[in-house]
Amino acid sequence: MQLTSKDANMVVDFYPVKFADGDISTRYILKTVTFMGQSQSKRYILKRDFDREVTSRVEGYGYEVTEMHTEPQLFNSAMCLAC
Repeated sequence: MQLTSKDANMVVDFYPVKFADGDISTRYILKTVTFMGQSQSKRYILKRDFDREVTSRVEGYGYEVTEMHTEPQLFNSAMCLAC
């Protein structure tokens, strides 16, 4: 899923995550934040946090759903150390 702010300066992308064996994670979502075309952060979040964040950004801050990402991204365990 891709959320875009009203002024289109902030874009937040959420991707499903798959493991090296091909299994899709039921727990994690990859979140990437882009501001004015520059990638700001990438991290894994829990699915329950994903649900809350989408609701908050859409209902509270007027973000729009601009795309649906369905292609899972490969899990990188080194990134999870920051989770």
